Amino acid sequence: MVLLLGRREAAEFLGLSPPQKIIDVATGTGTLAYELAKLGHSVIGIDSSLEAITQAKIKYSENMTLRFERADATDLPYNDGEFDASTISFALHDMSHEANLKVLGEMKRVTKPNGRILIVDYNEPRKNQAANLVYLLVRASESTNFQPFIHRGLDSLLQEVNLRVSRETTYLGVIQIVVIDR
Repeated sequence: MVLLLGRREAAEFLGLSPPQKIIDVATGTGTLAYELAKLGHSVIGIDSSLEAITQAKIKYSENMTLRFERADATDLPYNDGEFDASTISFALHDMSHEANLKVLGEMKRVTKPNGRILIVDYNEPRKNQAANLVYLLVRASESTNFQPFIHRGLDSLLQEVNLRVSRETTYLGVIQIVVIDR
């Protein structure tokens, strides 16, 4: 429930007036994509998992401004600057550092020069006591990429791909929500 509410807040925090064309990268079962579509945006959710895409299509089949496609986030099949915004939620911590760099580079490439990038993921333990508690609770159940991601930090990762945070907030101190203006 906390993750769902965090995605709802993140969709609003993106701060774009609809209708905008948005790609939700590593969409999973499409929760953030759906929240963006509910705000009036035209959204494509992509994921490499056929199972996740199938579930997303079933879950949100009634929404006409939302569609799901299977695609590799490290090699997006879209043109440069095709989207007004690109988003990713709770996926970077599950990817290797190399994959993170490729995914963020692809998001940057497909987002218009004056567009926005939204990133939602676990907050870093050193930034908040609640985040520290969540880290201690979830680290054993997360992928092997989780701890290196948390220790490296999102800010460091963004520096490597020449992206700068424009606005940021947290949800309950546990979830970091970051907007990057291109």
